[in-house]
Amino acid sequence: MTVELEQQLASVPLLAGLEPKVRHRLAEIGKRRTYSADEAIVREGTTGTALYILLTGRARVEQDGKQLGELSAGDFFGELALIEEHPRSATVIATEETDCLLFPAWEFTALLEEHPEVALPILRVLIQRLHRSEHHGA
Repeated sequence: MTVELEQQLASVPLLAGLEPKVRHRLAEIGKRRTYSADEAIVREGTTGTALYILLTGRARVEQDGKQLGELSAGDFFGELALIEEHPRSATVIATEETDCLLFPAWEFTALLEEHPEVALPILRVLIQRLHRSEHHGA
Protein backbone atom coordinates (compact mmCIF):
# COMPACT_ATOMS: atom_id res chain seq x y z
CA MET A 1 0.00 0.00 0.00
CA THR A 2 1.80 2.99 -1.29
CA VAL A 3 1.05 6.63 -0.76
CA GLU A 4 0.58 6.81 -4.55
CA LEU A 5 -2.21 4.22 -4.44
CA GLU A 6 -3.94 6.04 -1.58
CA GLN A 7 -3.76 9.27 -3.62
CA GLN A 8 -5.26 7.45 -6.62
CA LEU A 9 -8.09 6.17 -4.44
CA ALA A 10 -8.74 9.72 -3.19
CA SER A 11 -9.33 10.78 -6.82
CA VAL A 12 -11.89 8.00 -7.45
CA PRO A 13 -15.35 9.61 -7.14
CA LEU A 14 -16.70 6.52 -5.39
CA LEU A 15 -14.10 6.86 -2.62
CA ALA A 16 -13.29 10.58 -2.57
CA GLY A 17 -15.63 11.39 0.32
CA LEU A 18 -14.26 8.70 2.60
CA GLU A 19 -11.90 9.40 5.47
CA PRO A 20 -8.20 8.85 4.70
CA LYS A 21 -8.03 5.94 7.19
CA VAL A 22 -10.77 4.11 5.25
CA ARG A 23 -8.98 4.67 1.92
CA HIS A 24 -5.78 3.44 3.59
CA ARG A 25 -7.62 0.23 4.56
CA LEU A 26 -8.90 -0.14 0.99
CA ALA A 27 -5.35 0.24 -0.31
CA GLU A 28 -4.29 -2.54 2.05
CA ILE A 29 -6.96 -5.05 1.02
CA GLY A 30 -7.20 -4.26 -2.70
CA LYS A 31 -5.38 -6.44 -5.22
CA ARG A 32 -3.86 -4.49 -8.09
CA ARG A 33 -4.00 -6.09 -11.53
CA THR A 34 -3.03 -4.86 -14.99
CA TYR A 35 -4.95 -5.96 -18.09
CA SER A 36 -3.66 -5.67 -21.66
CA ALA A 37 -5.66 -4.12 -24.47
CA ASP A 38 -8.41 -6.53 -25.63
CA GLU A 39 -8.04 -8.69 -22.50
CA ALA A 40 -11.28 -9.65 -20.75
CA ILE A 41 -11.36 -8.41 -17.17
CA VAL A 42 -14.54 -10.37 -16.40
CA ARG A 43 -16.74 -12.56 -18.58
CA GLU A 44 -20.50 -12.69 -18.83
CA GLY A 45 -21.88 -15.84 -17.22
CA THR A 46 -19.02 -16.38 -14.76
CA THR A 47 -19.56 -16.04 -11.02
CA GLY A 48 -18.80 -12.57 -9.69
CA THR A 49 -16.48 -12.61 -6.71
CA ALA A 50 -15.06 -9.09 -6.59
CA LEU A 51 -15.63 -5.37 -6.98
CA TYR A 52 -13.34 -3.72 -9.54
CA ILE A 53 -12.22 -0.08 -9.66
CA LEU A 54 -10.43 1.18 -12.76
CA LEU A 55 -7.36 3.13 -11.66
CA THR A 56 -6.07 3.85 -15.18
CA GLY A 57 -7.10 2.95 -18.71
CA ARG A 58 -10.42 2.26 -20.39
CA ALA A 59 -12.71 -0.72 -20.90
CA ARG A 60 -15.89 -1.55 -22.78
CA VAL A 61 -18.91 -3.34 -21.36
CA GLU A 62 -20.59 -5.95 -23.58
CA GLN A 63 -23.62 -8.18 -23.21
CA ASP A 64 -24.30 -10.94 -25.71
CA GLY A 65 -21.58 -9.42 -27.91
CA LYS A 66 -23.29 -6.00 -28.02
CA GLN A 67 -21.50 -2.99 -26.53
CA LEU A 68 -23.44 -1.46 -23.64
CA GLY A 69 -21.02 1.22 -22.51
CA GLU A 70 -17.51 2.29 -21.64
CA LEU A 71 -15.62 2.62 -18.39
CA SER A 72 -12.66 4.84 -17.57
CA ALA A 73 -10.44 5.65 -14.60
CA GLY A 74 -12.54 6.11 -11.48
CA ASP A 75 -15.40 3.89 -12.65
CA PHE A 76 -16.26 0.64 -10.90
CA PHE A 77 -18.16 -2.54 -11.63
CA GLY A 78 -18.89 -5.88 -10.03
CA GLU A 79 -20.69 -4.35 -7.07
CA LEU A 80 -23.48 -6.91 -7.31
CA ALA A 81 -20.90 -9.60 -6.46
CA LEU A 82 -20.87 -8.00 -3.01
CA ILE A 83 -24.57 -8.68 -2.60
CA GLU A 84 -25.35 -11.86 -4.48
CA GLU A 85 -23.56 -14.78 -6.09
CA HIS A 86 -25.16 -14.78 -9.53
CA PRO A 87 -23.41 -15.08 -12.89
CA ARG A 88 -22.03 -11.83 -14.27
CA SER A 89 -24.49 -10.06 -16.53
CA ALA A 90 -21.82 -8.58 -18.84
CA THR A 91 -18.28 -8.92 -20.13
CA VAL A 92 -15.79 -6.12 -19.46
CA ILE A 93 -12.83 -5.89 -21.85
CA ALA A 94 -9.84 -3.56 -21.52
CA THR A 95 -9.58 -1.34 -24.62
CA GLU A 96 -6.08 -0.22 -23.65
CA GLU A 97 -3.69 -1.19 -20.88
CA THR A 98 -5.84 -0.88 -17.77
CA ASP A 99 -4.97 -1.04 -14.06
CA CYS A 100 -7.71 -2.23 -11.74
CA LEU A 101 -7.95 -2.58 -8.01
CA LEU A 102 -9.94 -5.69 -7.08
CA PHE A 103 -11.72 -6.17 -3.81
CA PRO A 104 -12.70 -9.78 -3.12
CA ALA A 105 -16.31 -9.84 -1.96
CA TRP A 106 -15.59 -11.38 1.45
CA GLU A 107 -12.90 -8.79 2.27
CA PHE A 108 -15.00 -5.89 1.03
CA THR A 109 -18.02 -7.12 3.01
CA ALA A 110 -15.89 -7.19 6.16
CA LEU A 111 -14.77 -3.62 5.40
CA LEU A 112 -18.42 -2.57 4.97
CA GLU A 113 -19.23 -3.99 8.39
CA GLU A 114 -16.33 -2.06 9.89
CA HIS A 115 -17.00 1.14 7.89
CA PRO A 116 -20.64 1.20 6.71
CA GLU A 117 -20.16 4.67 5.20
CA VAL A 118 -18.39 2.95 2.28
CA ALA A 119 -21.77 1.57 1.16
CA LEU A 120 -23.38 4.98 0.58
CA PRO A 121 -21.48 5.99 -2.57
CA ILE A 122 -22.02 2.50 -4.01
CA LEU A 123 -25.76 2.74 -3.34
CA ARG A 124 -25.89 6.16 -5.00
CA VAL A 125 -24.30 4.81 -8.17
CA LEU A 126 -26.57 1.74 -8.17
CA ILE A 127 -29.61 4.00 -7.91
CA GLN A 128 -28.33 6.15 -10.80
CA ARG A 129 -27.82 3.03 -12.93
CA LEU A 130 -31.31 1.74 -12.13
CA HIS A 131 -32.85 5.11 -12.88
CA ARG A 132 -31.00 5.33 -16.21
CA SER A 133 -32.06 1.78 -17.09
CA GLU A 134 -35.71 2.37 -16.21
CA HIS A 135 -35.99 5.66 -18.05
CA HIS A 136 -33.65 5.14 -20.98
CA GLY A 137 -33.56 1.40 -21.48
CA ALA A 138 -29.77 1.40 -21.20
